[in-house]
Amino acid sequence: MKKLLTSAAALAMGLSFNALAGGNTTTGTIASVYVNNSWTMVHAPDITGNPDNCAGTSHYAIVPSHPNYETMHETLMAAKLSNSKVRFWVEGCSGQNSKYPRIVSIWLY
Repeated sequence: MKKLLTSAAALAMGLSFNALAGGNTTTGTIASVYVNNSWTMVHAPDITGNPDNCAGTSHYAIVPSHPNYETMHETLMAAKLSNSKVRFWVEGCSGQNSKYPRIVSIWLY
């Protein structure tokens, strides 16, 4: 019984860690930023990367519940206004209909 419980716990932990693998995107420029009450959507057609297989790939999203939302939002706006290149670390899905890769880190070049 103890082995069964240990195996079940290990399996559950493995599934929870693999559910949101996350990963880097490619580098590119931001074409547009769409700000909504519940999320900010970033359209960057030359950036690719969707490690968690979100349904949508035309945009990337940040959400106000992220603890660093304001800084990330300012960074995205600065990148857009200066036409600077960016790269994202994305994890999970978010944004409109929760179907776009969620940005958790931003590299500004």
